[in-house]
Amino acid sequence: MSAPYRSPIPLVTRGGSKTAAFPAAETARPATYLIRLRDFVVPMSIGVYAHEEERRQRVRISVEMEVELPAGGIGDDIGRVPSYEGLVQGLQALAEREHVRLIETVAEHVLDLAMAHPMVLRAVAEVEKLDVFPEAQSIGVRFERRREG
Repeated sequence: MSAPYRSPIPLVTRGGSKTAAFPAAETARPATYLIRLRDFVVPMSIGVYAHEEERRQRVRISVEMEVELPAGGIGDDIGRVPSYEGLVQGLQALAEREHVRLIETVAEHVLDLAMAHPMVLRAVAEVEKLDVFPEAQSIGVRFERRREG
């Protein structure tokens, strides 16, 4: 049997009961948190040249969303957070669409997906083509959008 959990927060006696020496630590919650989807690689029909319309290319997408923490916390309730699965499904659908000429266009669509949930305050989308230049790992763009107001 293991030893009982001991909190790293020191306890002090106040009014006959033990409370945290740093009461703000018990109740302080961040106003926001980050959701990150990193290195999502999908084949896409993308590019400005005729030969790029003939075959799909590997594209890497990373998304970061700053999310408002709901009043009262998350409470282990999936209904109180944006859907990660919905984001992935949206990216898969984006990859299956008709030919797109610019990675900048893809980044704008990724931001549209990320900002669709009202709790998302800010989103960053990185979109990279992986097989363009043999001398480089990738070529890409990074877009950021903040909710107005």
